[in-house]
Amino acid sequence: MAVRALVTRLLHHPCLSVVGCLSAVLLAAPALAQTASTMRLGTNLTEVNDYSTDLPFVDVFKMARDWYTSAPGTFDTEEATRLDKDAQGWVRSLTPTAGPAVRYTKACTLIFSMGPVSGGALAGQYPYPAGAYVVRYDGEGTLAYGLAARQDAGQSAPGRDVINVTPQEPGIEICITATDPRGMGNPLRNIRVYPPGMEALAATEQFHPDFLARTQAFSVLRFMDWMRTNHSTQADASHRPLPTDHSYATERGVSAEVMVDLANRLGAMPWFNMPHAATDAYVTTFATVVRDRLASGRQVYVEYSNEIWNDQFSQGRFIGDQGVAQFAGQAGSDFDKRLNRFGERSAQVCQLWRSVFGAGADRVRCVMGGQAANTYIAETALDCPMSTLKPCRSRGFHGLAIAPYVGDHVGLPAYQATVQGWTTQADGGLAKLFNELNTGNELNDEGGGMPVVRQRIAAHATLARAQGVQLLAYEGGQHLVGVGAPADVDAINTLFDAANRDARMGTLYRAYLADWGSLGGGLFMHFSNVGSYSRFGRWGALEMGSQTASPKFDALMSVADTVHGARSNCLFDWAQGQFGSLFGQGSTAGTAPPYTYRLYGTGNALATSSADRQVWALGPVTGSVLVSVGAMADWVVTAGCE
Repeated sequence: MAVRALVTRLLHHPCLSVVGCLSAVLLAAPALAQTASTMRLGTNLTEVNDYSTDLPFVDVFKMARDWYTSAPGTFDTEEATRLDKDAQGWVRSLTPTAGPAVRYTKACTLIFSMGPVSGGALAGQYPYPAGAYVVRYDGEGTLAYGLAARQDAGQSAPGRDVINVTPQEPGIEICITATDPRGMGNPLRNIRVYPPGMEALAATEQFHPDFLARTQAFSVLRFMDWMRTNHSTQADASHRPLPTDHSYATERGVSAEVMVDLANRLGAMPWFNMPHAATDAYVTTFATVVRDRLASGRQVYVEYSNEIWNDQFSQGRFIGDQGVAQFAGQAGSDFDKRLNRFGERSAQVCQLWRSVFGAGADRVRCVMGGQAANTYIAETALDCPMSTLKPCRSRGFHGLAIAPYVGDHVGLPAYQATVQGWTTQADGGLAKLFNELNTGNELNDEGGGMPVVRQRIAAHATLARAQGVQLLAYEGGQHLVGVGAPADVDAINTLFDAANRDARMGTLYRAYLADWGSLGGGLFMHFSNVGSYSRFGRWGALEMGSQTASPKFDALMSVADTVHGARSNCLFDWAQGQFGSLFGQGSTAGTAPPYTYRLYGTGNALATSSADRQVWALGPVTGSVLVSVGAMADWVVTAGCE
């Protein structure tokens, strides 16, 4: 077959089902170690809540605020604890639980309680679309709609309402004004809300197409915020979140089942953060769900809690109290004891996961979290000299992870006057700000600019090598946010917003990620995928889920394409080296986004797609039919390219 004809067929043939012939041949071969770029790109996912500007689910009721109580003239009577709810969070009755009289007459929730984008090209736009939404529900009762929504009575029928939505702040209010009116044990429940055009899709897809499209390039998904890891209330296995929960925007967070489903859907590896108070039974139950549900052979990253050194989160104090009690009498500060307890519990969690996975224990990639500003935290936790498990690094750890943010010093109170002075310049201070981010020469702060970031990465890379683990970034990216008084200065917030929308931020990201890889960094988890800009930060690569481009997102996609190409070529080299009769006699390589391909002299061809993250084959070995032979995430591990 001519090369042009083969490329055309390879790239445009309709996708067919996976066949076993090539898969069986490849699986029979031992992995061959390859040298490939260690740099990989993942993303943290933004917390699911009613004000998130990301829309991850087809059913947007999964983003609904937990029920609040309301009465005529009072938006929230603050009596939610008196609501009679079932185990999934559905309101069984408006009759309050035992106790004094209540004022509320209805139970309500909000969806899309965010405001419009405050600036830039998207100024004035809302993250959710206008139009006719469909509300489906089971049971008997009455739903009322307000704020951005108006019911179309003519199009509505029992079990299915149509509401016309005109985006406005604070979003769509849905209230239960009557439920189970006949006392038949049939209350309103299983409420689903579908944006325009989404109702039919819900039969086969739980994740929003825009969300999938913006997330598919990332090879690992960190679910720290989906799990509500910071200040987590999770402890006992009996109270863990489930897919049947009425909303995923409560303090329980998103269930393991749904998170694994997303990883499977995108051909990605999940990264889970075990709650700081989780019992052994909780950890084991969670790990069992992942083992049984995650795609066969797929790796999973496991981290105990998040930033336990950071006292703004309750988990650090919790673990610190445990350490002080456990290691009483041993030499060292209370903080040392916190780190030793953290290292020990991280090791215990790792062992529990690996035990659950049994013969597949190597699929579990345990991560020890550190602090980018110093190596002492990670080194102490990995060594855990006070623990009987010492050294904790020997208990199956794959990597140590830091958050090498750039610019986290610019918003400190010490520099408020200087940074505010930048904003009076003709460009609003952008030139000064980017010079500081790139060189650190404007503020001359020991923690500022890329030179210091590079020093921190290099120091942790040295530590990782000494400890026999990989260096990872659990979070990273720009960190322009005011701390204390600067957070309330409009001019500084405007400067930080503008910088994140500026092309120079994309340039900075490309250089920053190149430095990360060249200095020995492996997997880099950007923080985060989607999020609005505010005084609390500009974390999202995109400002809303429907957005298709931004300087940060474009830079990340460029890096993702480079990483995808390197991993693809490693995989192709492996196939060629192992099976010369199938993939030998010379080759022609190329790219036609989203595909990277190689055409071999045998007439067979291999391709990978950054869109569906599959490995495709075509040629005599497949009967001249284009077939998928599985997820790229799995084959790069088999080939030793991971």
